[in-house]
Amino acid sequence: MLSGCGVLDSLTGGGSTSTSASPAPSASPWIVVAQGSATPAPSPSYSATAPSVPTGFLPVASAYPTVTPSATCPPGTYDFARINPLAVTPGTTTAKVSFYNIGGYNLVQFRLTAISQRLQVGLQHDVGWVTITPTASCGQVTATITGLARKTGYVFSIDAVVTRRSGDGPRAATVFRSGVVYTT
Repeated sequence: MLSGCGVLDSLTGGGSTSTSASPAPSASPWIVVAQGSATPAPSPSYSATAPSVPTGFLPVASAYPTVTPSATCPPGTYDFARINPLAVTPGTTTAKVSFYNIGGYNLVQFRLTAISQRLQVGLQHDVGWVTITPTASCGQVTATITGLARKTGYVFSIDAVVTRRSGDGPRAATVFRSGVVYTT
């Protein structure tokens, strides 16, 4: 392989030409350098008023939310993945529970039980189930459970019984539960 400036002309039979590689003279230099100055150091600026800083504590919501019933029931049914708190008023051998029934197109009934927290050897005291049939599609429901032992801790639990859309029979799951409540 041949290379060089005049190789193409010698291969094609052309004459030699003279080329100049030096630049044409001009009045200005090739590299222009301008003198600069140092950038001033930043200085903080202050406004006439100070920024507002919140004081005190944020308002705290009430410990137990209250439900305001509406004229119509909310759409949907009970969420079996969540257990809501249950309000309990204990008596000597009874307890009154109250909760808000959200209704639902497939609600059949509620079942209430009390689970004794007194540990004993052998058979445990079984209170059984109290069946609660809702009289309204939604609203506040109150029920009383009897047969409790005096000065004993109980956890109260309510299951909702619903029919399934698929027709596979009813389904029951806990939707309300209390903490430990002691009878008087």
